[in-house]
Amino acid sequence: MIIADLEPLVREYRSFNIPPLFLRDEVIERLPKPARFNDYHVIVGMRRSGKTFYAFQKMQELIDSGYDRERIFYFNFADDRLAPIEPGLGDRIVEEYFREVPQAREGGCYFFFDEIQELVDWQPFLRRLAEHEQVTIVVTGSSSKLSSEELATESRGRSRSHVLLPLSFAECVRLAGKGDLIAQIAAGAALPERDKTALLGLLDRYIEIGGFPAVQEATRSERIEVLQGYVRDVVARDVAERFERTEIGLANQLALFALRNTGCEYSLNLLSDTLSDIGYKAYWAKVNRLSELMQQAYLFRLLREFTMQLAPSSTEVPKVYAIDPGLAFAVSRASQQDMGKRLETTVYLELMRRLAGRRIEAVSSYTAPKPVGGKVDFIVGDALSQEAYEPIQVAVSMESEKTRKREVGALQACMKRAHLDHGTIVTRAETETIETEAGRIDVMPAWQWLLTPINL
Repeated sequence: MIIADLEPLVREYRSFNIPPLFLRDEVIERLPKPARFNDYHVIVGMRRSGKTFYAFQKMQELIDSGYDRERIFYFNFADDRLAPIEPGLGDRIVEEYFREVPQAREGGCYFFFDEIQELVDWQPFLRRLAEHEQVTIVVTGSSSKLSSEELATESRGRSRSHVLLPLSFAECVRLAGKGDLIAQIAAGAALPERDKTALLGLLDRYIEIGGFPAVQEATRSERIEVLQGYVRDVVARDVAERFERTEIGLANQLALFALRNTGCEYSLNLLSDTLSDIGYKAYWAKVNRLSELMQQAYLFRLLREFTMQLAPSSTEVPKVYAIDPGLAFAVSRASQQDMGKRLETTVYLELMRRLAGRRIEAVSSYTAPKPVGGKVDFIVGDALSQEAYEPIQVAVSMESEKTRKREVGALQACMKRAHLDHGTIVTRAETETIETEAGRIDVMPAWQWLLTPINL
């Protein structure tokens, strides 16, 4: 693309109108003032999670604070008018912007670059821009191509990643016009039964529909079609392009297996054998690499077992969690649509939001030793520093005596081993306090746990 063609395009983007926004919870705590050697901020997350609109939100915040609109520049590198994209295009666009708005170079400016991975030289371009100009840069794009691996090797420590998950339950409650109930819960107010019933209804809806913004108002059939399309897009565009396109069938099977089994153990050995039995060339290393790529694309995450060892056990089997409960529901057969596992997935994702920016492995699962046995779904804290401080179980209901004995027994064993005097069981709708020899266990409805501000 010749420079003369860039002039009208840059002018068009300079006057870009920010669309109406639903304000998301913050994932970027603070954007620094423009300066040389600022880190550039990378918004990552699964496709269609709302990364671009979150960037618009940060732009609107700057405008509302009184910052000069001319010194806030948004540009989408996926614009088809840029084709074919040649090396150096990013530099030419920035130079054209500075030519048209010289005060932006003199006094500093904010750049918001969408689909940055479309530039063939995006890593050196961002690094050079951050080092030589008075700027603050926010970028979005394909999370698989803006992976921690690439950022670590190419950014030389000048990037900061911020994970944007699909809408949380609290955000969906606000979207439904019930944000006042969140404030009441935070203030410790007792809710009337009609409000509790309303929140329980929203919870049931959330663990079926999930939090992808585009499906919130869709019909059931439309939603399932859209979410299944998201999975296909991740496999075809974020995974197969970085692996082998001839393996797209295997990648699809692996993605479906992980999402359908959210909240379950994820054994690469067993998965490799199962896929091999149905005709795929699915040796362990291949399945492991595909799993890594799908995690980088934020299709699912793996949860490790709590350990006091520096290196995880070679026999450890992690648990897998879909990046959204609605995504798991949309791809699952009727026989696999387990409300309990999707509720557990919802709790896991909320822990990820609350622990964003903390140390790696801040949340893990725990298996109680025999004779008690059983599993605690989540234990929050740093295992190596022996800072486990919050064990959490998830169960749809505690009415069954068998379920009650299993959940309480494993939680009590965990509390004893970690020297804790408190644990939590998150249920669909039940409230109770259970006193045990290890300490107090609070049973609370998921809508309350999800909406209560808790310091972890």
